[in-house]
Amino acid sequence: MKPLFVLALAILCHTVLQAQHLGRTASRNNFTITADVADAPQVKWQFNTQRPIVASPVINGNSLFAGGGDSTLYALDKRTGKELWKYRTGGAVNASVVCDGNAVFFLSADGIFYALDIHRGQLLWQFKTEGEGRTDTWDYFLSSAAIYDGVIYFGSGDCHIYALDARNGQLRWKFKTGGPVHASPTISDNAILIGSYDGFFYALETNGQLRWKFDTIGERYFPAGEIQFHAVAADSSVYFCSRDYNVYALHARTGKGLWVYREPGSWTSVPSLAGNRLLVTTSDTRRVLSFHTGFGDLQWKADATINIFSSITTTPKFGYVGALNGKLYKINLSTGHIRDIFQTVASKIAYNKFYDPATQQLRTNLMETYQQDYIKMYEAYSEMGSILSTPWIENGVLYFGSTDGTIYALQ
Repeated sequence: MKPLFVLALAILCHTVLQAQHLGRTASRNNFTITADVADAPQVKWQFNTQRPIVASPVINGNSLFAGGGDSTLYALDKRTGKELWKYRTGGAVNASVVCDGNAVFFLSADGIFYALDIHRGQLLWQFKTEGEGRTDTWDYFLSSAAIYDGVIYFGSGDCHIYALDARNGQLRWKFKTGGPVHASPTISDNAILIGSYDGFFYALETNGQLRWKFDTIGERYFPAGEIQFHAVAADSSVYFCSRDYNVYALHARTGKGLWVYREPGSWTSVPSLAGNRLLVTTSDTRRVLSFHTGFGDLQWKADATINIFSSITTTPKFGYVGALNGKLYKINLSTGHIRDIFQTVASKIAYNKFYDPATQQLRTNLMETYQQDYIKMYEAYSEMGSILSTPWIENGVLYFGSTDGTIYALQ
């Protein structure tokens, strides 16, 4: 017999996936019931592009969709990695797609939101925002859209949250925030839940009216409390992370606080859910945290050796996540035991430039190597084939992209 939470999540995922039509779930829960990947997986196939890939792959039927830094959206056969079609835009495609039965929808760094025919890659319509931009070195992603009841929702670097008619791209409404919106919207309780770089977390009605907004606490060096990544929602609660070092749990209907956790000295990155377990990745403390969703009790900490800026994909027993060092990690959800199970091609080549082979820790002289310029140092980490995309797991095969320009399928 399956555990109760697994059955509940299966029902939740099935319901939401119908609304999403096999795109990312509208509630952003990356849980799935499937066979796990081996502790030493083999490459089933890999597809090479010309530029880094940070967007997460999305599978619809037998097609895998992933955007790249070469301004191109690729459609691949998930079974073989063979290219089915590609579509070139005017900017990096650093957002994941969302699909319905007819179209693939996504935002590009050229400030245009695209709808393509899902089978042939032909343009159906496009919508021009007021423009995109990157706020800093760690602003890796654009907002990945969500679809709900025939409406597309996404955020933009022009500080707006948009709602478009999925059929024709006509603007339903837009909502102005005080900062760029590169977080992806989460749909729950008939509300669009999304954070902004202005440090506010917004709950909007489906007609674009403000239900409530929540001001993050802020921190001495990050007083705005910028919200960079998507939230997750379940059981009338919404959970999100902030650059003010906090993890927040709010009531989705009212915006009232349920609990908050502070991670000293580090941004909290991206949340994910597995039953009553909230999983959070972190930046400077370089680890994964597990909380009880109801009360915020910290259950365990799993240490990696470098920053993590992606979400954890989970099965009933394990979680999978990549890091800036080009390694893919597998985490036992019960114990927090973490192990790296795969290393990108670029990581194998460049790893010892950044890591001491004796200690398997980052070299202590890295700042001196980069003349005390930590921005240059972080940009150089991409030489290791960093895994910024959130893996997609299906039927015992794990798919993800890397800054070495490769889309990998492991089994």
